[in-house]
Amino acid sequence: MALGFNISELRVLSEQLSEKLNLPFKHMTHSFFKRRLSQFIEMHGIRKVDSLMEQLDNEEFADEFCHFFSVKTTELFRDAGFWRHLRKIISEYYSGSNFKVWFPDVSSGEELYSLMILLKELNSHTRATVIINNTSEIGCNKIIEGQLSSKKMDVNAYNYKRFEGSHSLEDYFENSEDGLKFDISLLEKITVKKAGIEVMPDERCDLIIMRNSMLYFTRDYHQVVKEIVDKSLVSGGYLCLGVKEQLASPYDNRFECIDVKEKIYNKFKFLRD
Repeated sequence: MALGFNISELRVLSEQLSEKLNLPFKHMTHSFFKRRLSQFIEMHGIRKVDSLMEQLDNEEFADEFCHFFSVKTTELFRDAGFWRHLRKIISEYYSGSNFKVWFPDVSSGEELYSLMILLKELNSHTRATVIINNTSEIGCNKIIEGQLSSKKMDVNAYNYKRFEGSHSLEDYFENSEDGLKFDISLLEKITVKKAGIEVMPDERCDLIIMRNSMLYFTRDYHQVVKEIVDKSLVSGGYLCLGVKEQLASPYDNRFECIDVKEKIYNKFKFLRD
């Protein structure tokens, strides 16, 4: 029989997991945390909370647990209008110059690969330093290996067509035993960190992409993350959120929304941090 939890038990457990694994389980929404936790313990046949906590002392098991809570992106160039606008920003403001991009929460490779294809087609991929955070070693390795399922390639190709790319999407992939393999030469300047969303890069970045990363966290935590993002972004830099997220007051005196639909923000150039 699977474990059952009431709200107070879930709250205590999420606090314990946050402390043990140094990730924001306690800030996850009740429904998401309960659903993922129930699925994981059912999958592993766990019957007691104490057993779960003991097994989490094993590094590989703990890494699998963290990876399981990461919601994967399923498409390349999802929301093609966003990528077209991002291409315009990079072309107009970063063409010919070095710049830094940070993904505070990359769950799988699709967003990163989409960006690298975009940069390659602008001849900007060698000037961009890209930093990504992923909560597990499993996730980090999968992203860097460039593996992608071939099941959604028709959707990916359609998205790329709507993005109005200058090549064929197949030019960036080759067949492998596990599906498709991304052109890993485009990942040479990528820095991958096994870290949560709160671990900032060493230097401020020109562009931060965290689309729909906050959907499974409480509103209070949104404010915490947005302060971190603000500190990590240079004045005049760009912040890209998901279509279901937005910057609320008091951030409207630090950012201008330049695309309401795609939730792209420009941080004011003359700010005193």
